[in-house]
Amino acid sequence: MERALDKFGDVEGKVLQLMASNSDTSFSFQGIKRSLQLHQEKLSRGLSRLTALGLIGKREDGYLITKKGLRAIGQSCPAPVTVVGESYLPADSDPSVIANALKGRWFSGMRWLGFSSNRNGVDLKWVTDEGDIQVQASFSGSKFEVSLISFPPNEEERAKEVASRLFVKIINTIYGRKAEAIN
Repeated sequence: MERALDKFGDVEGKVLQLMASNSDTSFSFQGIKRSLQLHQEKLSRGLSRLTALGLIGKREDGYLITKKGLRAIGQSCPAPVTVVGESYLPADSDPSVIANALKGRWFSGMRWLGFSSNRNGVDLKWVTDEGDIQVQASFSGSKFEVSLISFPPNEEERAKEVASRLFVKIINTIYGRKAEAIN
């Protein structure tokens, strides 16, 4: 039996696999490029083919897999996440305002990947410069948490360090402080 991804080219298969694992996320072009370590021309052609087939859609804020795309490859189970830190938001803060202030921002070593909204709140995602670690910040009600979405085998400690630095940057952003350098 043919695997679902075998009917697509290498680039298209990788893009669909990434998007299916985070099916509610709107991905930026640069985030996909960095996560999959693809050349921009190859990625651009792949995204054009997937869009023409109706497997992904392009919105103002990025690319999103369609229901047709999910059916084409078979919906995969979301990867387990590892919570690295969580905190309550200040009482007078609006989680959507904080999330919008962070959306699209780059932090040292972390590049913007994309975001997703759900009935509970919003999830913001970043990827390391090397594209090997993905981190998510989830804002819901009066709380937020930073979690690891994916990281290479045997690299959990390094991934936790990266996620912890992002947690501190977000705290500093929430409280309006200049980001402190962390060595």
